[in-house]
Amino acid sequence: MASSSILRVQNACFVRGGRRILDDISWSVAQGQHWCVLGPNGCGKTSLINLITGYEPATDGEVQIGEETFGNSDWREVRRRVGLVTNTLTTYIEPGEPVLHVIASGRDAKLNLWQPPSSTLKKQAAGLLAAAGCEYLKKSLWGVLSQGEKQKILICRALMARFEVLILDEPCAGLDPVAREQFLAWMSEISTWPESPSLVMVTHHVEEILPCVSHIFMLRGGRVLIQGEKKSVLNSATLSTLYGATVKLSQKAGRYALTVTV
Repeated sequence: MASSSILRVQNACFVRGGRRILDDISWSVAQGQHWCVLGPNGCGKTSLINLITGYEPATDGEVQIGEETFGNSDWREVRRRVGLVTNTLTTYIEPGEPVLHVIASGRDAKLNLWQPPSSTLKKQAAGLLAAAGCEYLKKSLWGVLSQGEKQKILICRALMARFEVLILDEPCAGLDPVAREQFLAWMSEISTWPESPSLVMVTHHVEEILPCVSHIFMLRGGRVLIQGEKKSVLNSATLSTLYGATVKLSQKAGRYALTVTV
């Protein structure tokens, strides 16, 4: 595994309305690593994502993508190296936008293209669609897709941009159990691709932690609780502290389950 850092957050703080939402966050993602960010509701996960993707400036500290540092670089260009898949993105895409156009728009980090993409981009988009097992959606429009299909299209769109880091913000939210497992199986497959970006899955469900995840980052009350290799930090004790309740972690075939002890 390469040791070069492609994402680095150092002593970052974020204050809004007098409230300290993130406090002294330091974190580094190296090339080839796949992370899961765990934390209860309100712990600051979304704010952390916003700092990394440049949608919010850190009140203090430093956020760096590759060799570029927020505040010293054009973050619109830097942002093209970090992909974000989030449900909020779906509200900005016009219902009548063709699926292939949605995917192709990822190359330049744009939405709702004014002009049809080139034949080359459409061919590449169709290839990603086929890889996702969704070739049947080739002629579909965005507005008629199911939630699970939309998530897959957004992943294809992100892969179209060839990001170095791909952040998945609650990617299974709104999916039924079958759709969730199908989606997670595809993410496992993507992680094996030679050109796969480093994946960062943000969730509060340990059941969504895939075998390919190598590292865990736990966030509680806006501060880092613990971070490191999955085998070292993911256990019943740390999760009990994270969620403020006694829980038991179990594992089967590389997947996890959590039981709350009443």
